[in-house]
Formats: sequence, structure tokens, C-alpha cells
Amino acid sequence: MENKKTLYTHIHTMNNNHHQTFLQDLAWRGLVYQKTNGIERALQPGTTMYWGFDLTGESLHIGHLLGVVVLRRALNYGMRVIPMPAGGTTLIGDPSGKDAERPLLSKQIIARNRRMLTKQLLQLLPGKPPEVRVVDNADWLTKIGFIEFQREVGKYFPINTMLEKESVKTRLEREQGMSFAEFSYQLLQAYDFLVLFEKYKCTVQIAGSDQWGNMVQGVELIRKRLGKQAYALSWPLIVNPVTGKKFGKTEEGESVWLDPAKTHPFKFYQFFINCDDDMAPMLLRYFSFKSKNEIERIEQLWNTDRGSRLLQKELAYELTAFVHGKIIANRAQTITSILFEQNVKQLTLADISFVKQALPYATISSSNTFSLEDALVTLGLSCSKSESKRLIAQNGAQDTVLFGTYHVIRKGKREYGIIEIT
Repeated sequence: MENKKTLYTHIHTMNNNHHQTFLQDLAWRGLVYQKTNGIERALQPGTTMYWGFDLTGESLHIGHLLGVVVLRRALNYGMRVIPMPAGGTTLIGDPSGKDAERPLLSKQIIARNRRMLTKQLLQLLPGKPPEVRVVDNADWLTKIGFIEFQREVGKYFPINTMLEKESVKTRLEREQGMSFAEFSYQLLQAYDFLVLFEKYKCTVQIAGSDQWGNMVQGVELIRKRLGKQAYALSWPLIVNPVTGKKFGKTEEGESVWLDPAKTHPFKFYQFFINCDDDMAPMLLRYFSFKSKNEIERIEQLWNTDRGSRLLQKELAYELTAFVHGKIIANRAQTITSILFEQNVKQLTLADISFVKQALPYATISSSNTFSLEDALVTLGLSCSKSESKRLIAQNGAQDTVLFGTYHVIRKGKREYGIIEIT
């Protein structure tokens, strides 16, 4: 945690050294997709903004990370932030971008997820109220009655306007349609904004572009109900500009979690260091806290030698330090350099102990039972003994014994596994 506070101090000082506004910074980075009129006047030091997300998992993941980073930027510009793990709306389920209705989660699971995600948020967004205030919309959504909600919220929204929302139109065109519970989700999110506006003087809501319709409903509710002005800003959904694939999962289709127990920090580091050249410049601008001049310098150097993967290395190190701390980032960086650029014999016992949790790993009881052919199959680096034999014959697989206990096995240039003699 000490390393994260040090990083925060550096970021805060760095941002105070330039004179562009928060909105100008977001715009340069490509993080302004849609915004309501006049928001540039609202995004000033002392402004309170919120970002909410449903509690569908027990950890934040890469899909959440951009929201956290934008809030952290806002803090660096002197604003106040409200991250909202939304237990209330999780009871219903957000239909945005979904082909079918989500299975309903139990209240016990939602409560567990809220505790775990709140802990993560407070580590990534250092500060106390009013600078950082974590709230849960279950605190008000579970207390308001149906008739009261209809009078205070429902009467302000024409059905035809609600039907025009993209998430609604898409689902109604499908055979399974949309439940009333999901249909009402946009009203619940609008009511959240109203509550936060009245209780905490929160005037800005931020989110990904898939939430734009819901955010605008909140702005409209505040205008109609209170006669006051609120604002919304969205950032673009992250997709590969060449393939069109949504960003956030490994090549194997696994989610990348911020909890080290769910995604090992070494795997987290590798996810970013292996990102495509087509996406790397965009990701650095989106996620990095480096200044415009620093990023442009890195991009210039990277463009002269993309094979160095300088840009990806900068991105992987900075985000691993942000999420897991500088000590872990240093270890991931060192081990990556040894495995892919230097000599595997440079690994220390501490390095092996750390990285074996992130690589294919197995144990055997005696060195007499070890064979490279079997090890490749056991580790999932080959499908059969015959494939193992071909790899070995073509020098496509190597075994290095370290400390008399560990067989560090390499397949090709990028795949590793470890067999430990216990």
C-alpha cells in the first residue's frame, strides 16, 4: 500500500505541473465519446462526479479498470468522486449490451461482492469523504416503495422515450424479449443520479458509452424534477480497431481480474505486454497517468523500433504497479525480461516461487520419473507424446534444471511451464 501512496503522490504532482483542464486531458486521450452541453463548466476542482457498476462478480476486472482510472484522474484534478458498487440495481440486472436476461443473484452473493469490491476500490482510490465516498444504491432503492417510486420517478418518463433506448430496441427485436424488471433499469439508474445530486451535490455522471442512454435519463430526471442542471460524459468502449473484438479478455477467453487470487499479477502484466500494436497506443493514452509529453516521447521511440515493445512494457509496468504495487510490478518486469530476453538460468528461487503460480505447473516425487516428453503433456504444452517427440526433435522444447528441484520447460519462444520435484 505504501508503494501505491508513493505512486499517487507522483501522479498528483505531475498533473499539477500542466495547465490543461480535466476535460482537455480526457479529450486528448480519446476518452470523450459523448457529453452533455455545458459540461466543461462543471468539470472544475471541487465538482463531485460518480461512476456506478453492478456487483456481478467478486472482483473488479479489466472492464472496470478504466472507470477507476478516470476517477483517479479526477481526484488528481481536485475533484470529488463517488464510486458506486450498485447492490440495488444488481438485484435487477443491467440489460445494456446483453442478448438475454442475466440470472438473478442472491442477496447474500451481492453483499459478499459489495464487500470485496469496496475493499479494492478503497485501495485504488485513496482518500476519505468528501474526496472519495463509496456508496451503494441499495441504501435507497430497497427502501422506496413501488407507488412512491412511480410518483417520484415513473411519471417523468414517457414510454415512447424509454422504448427508444438502444438496449431496449435490440432486445425487443429478439425472440426472448425483455422483462419489465429489466425495462425499468433505466429508471433506477436515473433515480440514483437524482439521489446523489440531492444528497452529495453530485452533478456529473461518467461511464462507458453503453450507459449513455441511462445517464441521459438521470440528467433529464434532475431537470424535470428539480429544475436544475446535471451532466454526463461517456468514454468509448474499447475494441480492437482492426479485428473489432472487445477488449478485456485473454486469447483463451478468460477475464482478467484485479484480484491477484483470480488473475496472478504476472499474468496481469503479460496481458498488457502482449497487447497488439494496433491497440497499444490507444491503451497507453487511456490508462496511463503519464503526461502528454511523456506519452508522445514513448510513442516516438516505439515507432522507430516496435519490436522492442517499449510502449507495451511501459503500459504493463505502470498498470501492474497501480493495481498490485511497485514491488510486484518490479518482480513481474524482471521475470519477464529473464524469460523472454535473457537466460532462464538467471531466475532466483524467489522468482520461481512467484511465477510458478502463473505458469502451467506440476509436481513429481522423484527426478527418476521425469521425462521431457511426459512433462510437455502434463503441463498442457503438447497434446500427446508424439507431438512432444516432434517438438524435441525440432529443438522446439528445452528443459533447464534450476536448484536441483525445478525443471523450467520452454516451448517455442513464448510458452513456459514448471515441473517441481517434491
